[in-house]
Amino acid sequence: MKNIRFVRITFAIIVLLCHLTGGIGRAGMVSLVFDDGLESVYQYAFPILAKYAFPATVGIIANRVDVGDQDFMDENQLRELQKAGWEIASHSLTHKRPIDIPKFLAEEKCLLLRRVNGQRTLYDAKYKYEELAGLVENGRQLKERSSVKLVKSEPGSYYFDELIGEVTVHPFDPDSAEKQQIRAISYERELEESKNVLNALGFAVTTYITPHNYWTPEMSALSKRFYSQVADGGDDCNRKGATDRYWIKRYVVHANDPAESIIGLVKEHAIRENAWVVFCLHGIGSDLGWEPWDAAKLDQLAAFLKQKAVPVVTVDQGAKLWFDGKGKTGK
Repeated sequence: MKNIRFVRITFAIIVLLCHLTGGIGRAGMVSLVFDDGLESVYQYAFPILAKYAFPATVGIIANRVDVGDQDFMDENQLRELQKAGWEIASHSLTHKRPIDIPKFLAEEKCLLLRRVNGQRTLYDAKYKYEELAGLVENGRQLKERSSVKLVKSEPGSYYFDELIGEVTVHPFDPDSAEKQQIRAISYERELEESKNVLNALGFAVTTYITPHNYWTPEMSALSKRFYSQVADGGDDCNRKGATDRYWIKRYVVHANDPAESIIGLVKEHAIRENAWVVFCLHGIGSDLGWEPWDAAKLDQLAAFLKQKAVPVVTVDQGAKLWFDGKGKTGK
C-alpha cells in the first residue's frame, strides 16, 4: 500500500511540475494576424473572435487610416479593436518592399524638379524606381493623388506616373522645389513614420508586420531601433531557442485553404511541439483584399482553439511570453 501511495504522490508532483513549467501535454500558442487593415476584419473577424474571447493583431498601413476609403478600417474602428484587447501593429507607411525604394534615410535623394511649362505651382521630375513610397518636403509628407488635375488644385500633393517614370509635384512652398528640398521616402522612413503616425492616433505600436511577407537582414537589424518585434512570412512555426524576435515566422492562410488544414498546423506544432504558430490572414468574409478567407472557416478554427484550450495571444503578448519568459506557455 505504501508503494502505491508513493507512486500516486510522485505522479501528482510530476503533473503539477509539468503544469507549472509548461511541459508535457501543454499547448504552445497561436496568434492571428490580419494584414492591411481591411474593413471586413472589423465586420466579420472581430465578432467571431469576440465570441470566443480571443484577441488578434491587425497590421495597419498608416497612410490608409481615415482617407475615406471604406475598404479599410477607420480610426474609431481601430480604437474599438484596441479596447477589446486587439493589438494595433504597423504594416508600413505605404505597403512597399525595401527592394523597391531607397533603403535608408542617407539614400533619400532630392528630386531634380523643374517647373512645368505654363504652370506657376507645378513641378515635375523623372524618377527611376518602379514604385514611389512617398515624398517629403522639409519633413512634411506630401499626399499622393490619382491625377495631375487633382494635384494642380492641392498644395502639398503629387502624382506619380509609373508608365513614364515621372512625378508631378505641387509643393507646400514653391521655394522648396526651387531649392531641391523634396525627397523620395526611404524604407527607413517607412519603418519610423508608420509607427509615428499610429502613435499620434493613440495606438501604442510595438510590432512591425512586413508588407508582402518580404524581409531582409539589413532591415531586420534596422527595425530594432523602432520596434520590439517583427513578424514576416516563411510558412513555418516558431520553436523555442530557434526563433529570431525580429524575424517571427508566419503561415500564410490562402483563400482556398480549408479550416481543417489550418487546424492541422495547430495540432502538429502548437499542441504537439509546444511551438508558437502565427497565422497571416487578410480579408474575412469578403472578396476584398489578397487571399480573403471565409468567415465560417475562421469560426471553425476559433472553436477548435477554444475547445482545446490553446492560448491565443497577440504578437506583442506572444513575444513577451516567448522571449522574455513572462508567464511561459511552452517549453
